[in-house]
Amino acid sequence: MGHLTLVAFLTVLFSLFVEAEANSFVYNYERLRIGGLVFAILLISAGIGFLLYGKCKKRGKHTDNSSEI
Repeated sequence: MGHLTLVAFLTVLFSLFVEAEANSFVYNYERLRIGGLVFAILLISAGIGFLLYGKCKKRGKHTDNSSEI
């Protein structure tokens, strides 16, 4: 019971000294825009990578089978 009282007292004390913002739903639009651009670039790069995955195969050494006959 003593721990619960201590937690309640610290919670009240903390809430008194923390400055509450007038509007808690303020967004940093510049950071949000940059994050969206980075996410879009990653999605576009992944899409291009998936489209070109089958077309960019390694070319091995081709052996001429006619010389073995």
